[in-house]
Amino acid sequence: MKKLYIFMTLLILTGLLAGCTGIFDTVPNDEITFYTSRSTTTTTSNTIDKDLVISDIYEMIRAQIYEDVKADILENISEERFDEMYADIVAELLLKVDSGEIELTPSSIIDMIKNVESTKSSAVVGVTVYNSYGVQQAIGSGVIYKQVGDTYYVVTNNHVVEEGVTYEIRFEDSTTIGAVLRGVDTLVDLAVLYFISDEEFATADFGDSSMVQKGDVVLAVGNPSGYDFYGSVTMGIVSGLDRYFDVDNDGINDMFVNYIQHDAAINAGNSGGALFNMDGDVIGINVIKLTSTEIEGMGFAIPSNLVSAICDDIEEYGYSLQKPYMGINFIDIWGSEAYFTTNGITLPEGITNGFYIIQVYSGGSLYGYVQAGDIIVQIADIEITTAEDFAYEFSKYIVGDVISIVIYRNGGYMTIEDITLKARVD
Repeated sequence: MKKLYIFMTLLILTGLLAGCTGIFDTVPNDEITFYTSRSTTTTTSNTIDKDLVISDIYEMIRAQIYEDVKADILENISEERFDEMYADIVAELLLKVDSGEIELTPSSIIDMIKNVESTKSSAVVGVTVYNSYGVQQAIGSGVIYKQVGDTYYVVTNNHVVEEGVTYEIRFEDSTTIGAVLRGVDTLVDLAVLYFISDEEFATADFGDSSMVQKGDVVLAVGNPSGYDFYGSVTMGIVSGLDRYFDVDNDGINDMFVNYIQHDAAINAGNSGGALFNMDGDVIGINVIKLTSTEIEGMGFAIPSNLVSAICDDIEEYGYSLQKPYMGINFIDIWGSEAYFTTNGITLPEGITNGFYIIQVYSGGSLYGYVQAGDIIVQIADIEITTAEDFAYEFSKYIVGDVISIVIYRNGGYMTIEDITLKARVD
């Protein structure tokens, strides 16, 4: 029984080790609307008892995580299926426990949380945005992720900076420094700023988001409701992976980001803030949450592997080469009978799947190849069944990839080859 208890505890610890704001508001007719924060609420700044916060965090671990994780492990993980890497970690930890090098107690787990907060969270800063008249337009969060000489790079969300002309980085002691916008990725909702200083500032490291698993414990750091709550730390677990949304409300789940879903509390002002694992690595940039009287604890972050690649591109080119821009407005044939009936469109007999093209935009990857009224039945090696299935597969392609497509036009099928995927440059 003792060995079972140690093994269960180690599995939980392994999850720990492995380990804004746009708001969707769900309305009665199931329509989801995307909002971005533009102001903050004026509040009275209070002194926060960190020991009390840590105590509350432990209670959350005990009450919210332990039983769920234990049940999930017992139900889903057998010795045969247990990943070799994690088995090695457990074996190493067992040796350390036997030797007394590691003592597994609630205090040791809390110390891990405190370590992330004290050593990494200071890399999360405030981002203040002003218009051409010097009027504040928005407040959000950002993460200092890189230093080159006296230049520091900060990643945040595009929706935080999109209406700005000038920008400031704000630190915990209320000091500020001017920043320059290097570039944005409007599809993924990321932006990179930089500032120059001879002072030393903390930087955060990107972790490997491909290693994130459901049940991993995470910490969200940002500025909910503005700077009166600067650097707030909230805790939760990874609730889901590869989530997609219809961000622009066109009836189609967008195919740009496979979001990490988590239940760490985030609010207006957390946009651009970090989602840390228990090693103190940034595994995501918080961007959206779902809110309504019927929804609780559904926040979403852009995976760090995508963030890191986009940041590298923006640093070098001023724009991203990661997510290609198809440049079409379309509707999924499957499940859209009402749309076609309402608009007097008669589909060809036998066509049950594909994308019906409504409009083609100049500058997109498919501009000059397709036209309104075409039905795309295959893109690259992806046979189109539903938009959701396609979104997952197409997210693997990057700018510069060369693809072919199969369309239905004028009573027959056509294959169009050698299409180079382009970036969206606004």
